[in-house]
Amino acid sequence: TEWQVASDPAKAARLFREALLKTHDSGPPLCLRMDLRESPEDQDRTIVAFYKAPPKNWAGPLNCRLEGNANITRLFEGEPDYLVPSSSSLLVDSDLFQMAGRMLGHCFLHGGPGFVGMSQAILHVLLGGSPDVATVTIKDCPDIDIRETITLLDGTSELSEQDRACVHNLAFAWDLPRVTENNRRWLYEKMLVHSAILHAITWPGATDDDSEDEWPVETTSRTTGYLREFIENGW
Repeated sequence: TEWQVASDPAKAARLFREALLKTHDSGPPLCLRMDLRESPEDQDRTIVAFYKAPPKNWAGPLNCRLEGNANITRLFEGEPDYLVPSSSSLLVDSDLFQMAGRMLGHCFLHGGPGFVGMSQAILHVLLGGSPDVATVTIKDCPDIDIRETITLLDGTSELSEQDRACVHNLAFAWDLPRVTENNRRWLYEKMLVHSAILHAITWPGATDDDSEDEWPVETTSRTTGYLREFIENGW
């Protein structure tokens, strides 16, 4: 098809969306209704229920009736361009991140806004890169207190007893060794990776119904390329 041979990623993504939407434009529509008479909490539940429901044909026509603003659960933390997923156990154990992924995919299919502002380290791991080789900066740590503690290890200045105590407490909490003269830089880098929760990012495994040739390497590479462009540039 035309989108598969397009050399420009933006054009290929547009052609892919158009072809997919055209294929399903006569199918049953997706319906989302928001009642303003409901409380903000109930409005949130309506959106969450819509995206947490069993798999749907997200390329089908969308009939959406949204009025007013609903409060939004904060799934990502940190500064703009350094956003990382929340480490809240309540959110991690829920289906909310899967729901957010469906929202991103739905936006992409219908030409909606992208998700810009994500940490490059998170994006690297999200697209299959190893956390151990991700480039993590101190701004990728969303917690200011933890950031200040990790910053103590950056450099060669001598640590005070109070500084060492702060570093050791954080190291013990993350099952890392005490700081020494020899491991200071290594510990700094390990704490950076841990603070950005890179090792917590996992993709769903293959199911018994998946065939080996269902997702060829070329298709996977092309798809991850689209995802990167959509997140980084918002198209």
